Amino acid sequence: MKRFLSIFLMVLTVLLGGCYRRLAPDEATGTSLGIEVEFPGTATRADDPLLPASGIENALHSLSIWVFLSAEGHELVAARTLTEEDFPVGGGVRRYSLPVSRAFANARPDVDVFVLANAAAIGAGNLNENSSWEDLNGAFFGDSGTAPYYGFGLAQPVHAVDGSLGLPMSGCGKNLKIQGEEPSLRVQTVEVGRMVSRLRFVFCKTRTEGGEEEDVSIQEISLLGNQIPKKEYLFTTASSGVVLSEAVLKDNYLDQKYLLTPPATIASNDTPENLIYVNQDPQAYDQLLSEAVAAGTLTDLGYTYLRESDMRLRGSIKYTVAGKQHEREFNMAVAGDFARNHTWTVFGYFLGGRNLQLALKVLPWDYNQFAVDFSEESVNVSSKFIVDENTVDLVPSGKDQYDAFLIPGVAARGHLYITTPRGASLMIRPEGDAEYFSVNPAVATIDPTEKSGRIDIEVRRNPDIDENLTGKYITLSFTVEIGNDRVVDANSEAIDAVYRFRF
Repeated sequence: MKRFLSIFLMVLTVLLGGCYRRLAPDEATGTSLGIEVEFPGTATRADDPLLPASGIENALHSLSIWVFLSAEGHELVAARTLTEEDFPVGGGVRRYSLPVSRAFANARPDVDVFVLANAAAIGAGNLNENSSWEDLNGAFFGDSGTAPYYGFGLAQPVHAVDGSLGLPMSGCGKNLKIQGEEPSLRVQTVEVGRMVSRLRFVFCKTRTEGGEEEDVSIQEISLLGNQIPKKEYLFTTASSGVVLSEAVLKDNYLDQKYLLTPPATIASNDTPENLIYVNQDPQAYDQLLSEAVAAGTLTDLGYTYLRESDMRLRGSIKYTVAGKQHEREFNMAVAGDFARNHTWTVFGYFLGGRNLQLALKVLPWDYNQFAVDFSEESVNVSSKFIVDENTVDLVPSGKDQYDAFLIPGVAARGHLYITTPRGASLMIRPEGDAEYFSVNPAVATIDPTEKSGRIDIEVRRNPDIDENLTGKYITLSFTVEIGNDRVVDANSEAIDAVYRFRF
């Protein structure tokens, strides 16, 4: 079942009437405007005894519906505030009736529909059946002094959903055409989603050979300032309800950093690459992470619920390996990925020599609305190229730069994960003293269904050259051949740390 509320307007009967106005009770006798609300399978009354732990994010505590004329003046057609007793248990469809007039049915004017659930979660309890179109259209929320959510900002970060309030949800449709024929009129679906988004950090590390644990720890996880807005609209017909300042744009953003408490320990995992998102069913991916957490092979810092942002969120992770401090920056792929009702998962894992690798993924919170187009021509590298430090003598040579000295008789090995464009060719080209080295493969087919898109690469000495190669070196360059002679540079997607293979 779709994970949103669907609103259908239906004129059940008609009555002789005059101008467009909200009818008094005595005028409305025997006449109603049918509002059919389709609840998602996971949405339920808050007092449902079968409510699962994760279902608290979907629980309904209040629901209000308004219908206005779209024309100038925006006169109220009908409104109703429902109680929990009227909600279906465990999802389903419930029909409600609101008074209408024959004039409305005959004229079939365009309408604006507003739907608000769990208004108390953002202190919007003042919106009621007497609220005007202007009240609803201009309503916004931001930081407040009201516990437990305080407006879903940074001063009082929210890590858990309050069972008595739930999460704020809304939907809005404007200039909706009346469809169908009397007495069964309707409008197109109005989708309802959460007004906030959530952020999740998970970590693990590979076990070291011989069972000895290296000293790996995380000191700081932060989001940069000027990224989370100070306020946002309750209702929007766009993907985002961020309210922008009329003055300087950044004045609408909180200037403080958001610091998360780092994990005291990091779980060990033999195959962390199996936890990278590689276009499998997104709901299955969420379950995959949860199962790893339950098994003790993944450290979960939990969710942070925040107001949405139209910015490209950026942050950094400071960590220590064997007493040496490092810092790794991360960012979203594009601005707007943290729009309302989305989940951003940052998966960090330590391999071999303990350089931190990051796999980032933004998904719609309602997973079944997410679709992946494998035919797209964009290059998506879910995990950048790294070298297995057990196959080389690795020596840092600068910021994110390493000399990878080849070990006699041993092939240097590395890998990356690339998921799109599916079926295209990844071209792996040595640069530098290329004639003295052998790189295999030179071409690899991109297939996210094969080992989650993993491509293994070996670098060896050229067996046909028998001379002293001291000082000779290469780096690797990556391009993607999509077809029709189109070649796309993939270095920015595939390379984070630069490895110089040398003798």
